[in-house]
Amino acid sequence: MTWRRGAALVLAGAMMALAGCAEKTTTVYVPVAPKVVPSSLTPQPVILFNRSKEGRKLFTLNEEFPYCDPVTGYVIVVPKWYVTDFASVPWYGQGVIDPQGPTARAAIIHDWLYTIGQPNMRLQADDIFYRAMIAFGVDQFHTGIAYNAVRAGGEGGYGLKGDWLFIDPARPDVSQPAPFVKPISGAVRVMPGCRGFRELILSGWKAYPDKVVLPAAPPPVTTTKMPYDDLVKKFPWKKK
Repeated sequence: MTWRRGAALVLAGAMMALAGCAEKTTTVYVPVAPKVVPSSLTPQPVILFNRSKEGRKLFTLNEEFPYCDPVTGYVIVVPKWYVTDFASVPWYGQGVIDPQGPTARAAIIHDWLYTIGQPNMRLQADDIFYRAMIAFGVDQFHTGIAYNAVRAGGEGGYGLKGDWLFIDPARPDVSQPAPFVKPISGAVRVMPGCRGFRELILSGWKAYPDKVVLPAAPPPVTTTKMPYDDLVKKFPWKKK
């Protein structure tokens, strides 16, 4: 039995050695990146370093920014190059409401509605701002503060002519002409309950499509016939 036990020990040792030499395998879990569908559901604001408004930084949008209010069904589209200061919070209130914080996206919509300044619609603009903050994930505390702030002090900033401003981020020193005549309403269409809104945006729909600039046609080539052209053809030497 001794030799058997010894053989078993040798065999076990050999197997352990082989196991130690064998290639170890590790399971690696590779996260699958979600497919990103191009859309304009998220604006890309560009800061204007050389411009400010009452001490607040100004931004311009590099793409149009659509939003649908679920209560009214209004599809509100902020055009690209529109200039916004996000939440219009004075310096002494920025410790509570950060102008570039969670309320920023809803503030773009609110700024646009205030810029249009539809008569007797300021309350509706503020209510849309409130619901947009909720939709964009702003907590109830900051939503309440921001809403009460615009209700209490926003009247003086409603419909200001100077807020109708557009700047191409590639040329920040030049104010661009407005892409269209100032509308009387902030809604470009109505979709009850916002049904089909997301599908509309993901389809590539644009409220304000870029104007197609056709290449300039070259001027027509004209040939002038001189009185002696027919006479030159009769010369014995070749015309140079």
